[in-house]
Amino acid sequence: MGAVYRATDTKLNRDVAIKVLPEAFAADAGRMARFEREAQVLAALNHSNIATIYGVEQGALIMELVEGPDLKGPVPVETAIQYARQIAAGLEAAHEKGIIHRDLKPANIKVTPEGVVKLLDFGLARSTGESQSESSVSPTMSPTLSLAMTQAGMILGTAAYMSPEQARGKPIDKRADIWAFGVILFEMLTGRHLYGGGETVTDTLAAVVLRDPDYAALPPETPPRVRRLMERCLQKDPKQRLRDIGDARLVLDEPEPAPVGAAQMARRRAWLPWAVAGISLAIATVGAAWLRPKAADAGPGVSRFQIPLPSGTTWPQNNAATQWVPSPEGRNLAIVVADPASGKSSLWVRPLGATAAHRLDKTDGAIFPFWSPDGQFIAFFADKKLKRIALAGGSVQTLCDVPASAGAVNAGDGGAWGQDGAILFAAAIGPLMRVPAMGGMPAPATALAKDEIAHAWPQLLPGGRHVLYLARNQDTAKNAIYVQ
Repeated sequence: MGAVYRATDTKLNRDVAIKVLPEAFAADAGRMARFEREAQVLAALNHSNIATIYGVEQGALIMELVEGPDLKGPVPVETAIQYARQIAAGLEAAHEKGIIHRDLKPANIKVTPEGVVKLLDFGLARSTGESQSESSVSPTMSPTLSLAMTQAGMILGTAAYMSPEQARGKPIDKRADIWAFGVILFEMLTGRHLYGGGETVTDTLAAVVLRDPDYAALPPETPPRVRRLMERCLQKDPKQRLRDIGDARLVLDEPEPAPVGAAQMARRRAWLPWAVAGISLAIATVGAAWLRPKAADAGPGVSRFQIPLPSGTTWPQNNAATQWVPSPEGRNLAIVVADPASGKSSLWVRPLGATAAHRLDKTDGAIFPFWSPDGQFIAFFADKKLKRIALAGGSVQTLCDVPASAGAVNAGDGGAWGQDGAILFAAAIGPLMRVPAMGGMPAPATALAKDEIAHAWPQLLPGGRHVLYLARNQDTAKNAIYVQ
């Protein structure tokens, strides 16, 4: 619907993308209305997984230049889950603003070199507050197919990614985006179109309405929860479909139950015929020893490498080692760095498989981050509060207030996130506190002994039943490390 150019913003000396309507279309009232709507929609959205709009000048949208290729498959299952989580986070931010994309497809999604997913082209987006009465006027004026506003037969939205109700020209809501999300997830995993490939648009629309997905095409290593999520997203009846894209993000964050070990199953199969045959205890003992699993591989040795500060940043005033924290599975690094001009710190994530870090929005003032056990969320302290944010970015959730000493700008002396869904954290004063990972009223988890000022830097030991912490004493010579 528009032409996009790479350009330089001479005022701020940065590369940008400029989107303009070609002259042939500028006089088209319908196209101009959608163009203006896109500017209004983008102006209402501020999310790390949505391309940012910088302004409107002389009928052109000045937008963030997103480097990187369009989304495409197949990709490894873990990568597909990571990308899907970010797509869901961006859509969730739009849906919370009452905005439906309506044209979600791989060509409108880019992946930056750092692995950050960006949603583009909200030109067909519609606010849920807008009237949908136009869909009942006639098939040619429906939100899906409009012969009067475009070339004959052109779909407003892309046929292969349209929901069945969208393909029929019926009123739609955010569940149309959830359908498209399911189609994209299928294509990321399989590398093939779910509903594309028809000779005509009509063939594709007919397949969307009538044909069921071929889930047998999914890779065998696809986790059951991902397949169940896809089935929920691709229900043809919108009433049976997943209702909120935020629920998809939660499903993707869930750990998969551990399957029964192969060695355990092998032992069961091996012992049954021997028991029936009445083989002697000595032979059975030898068999058990033979079936015992081999020791786990120690894995690769130590690797040493440098990680530079993100471009344009500097060390924060407090540059303790706890400002650079690896995720539990070792794939990402949470980093706190500062803006040289303002001195204000913020939270960044550096994938260890990438060459650069990316900033998490709305984390100004962040200090002392720590990870959730599954590595999908980061908790941190800012503004005398304990907060959390998803690895993919998005909205920041405040979990609780953090007590601070008089005159302190910030509060917090480390935290630890347990497998039981509880967080232990330390304030600048007082004992360790416990709060649910979803937020709530904190309660003391330890008790100060005589002359102790505070308990700090909690570390959960393996198993999650014991916590290691530093006890600060009025006499610093009596500071000590305890386990409880």
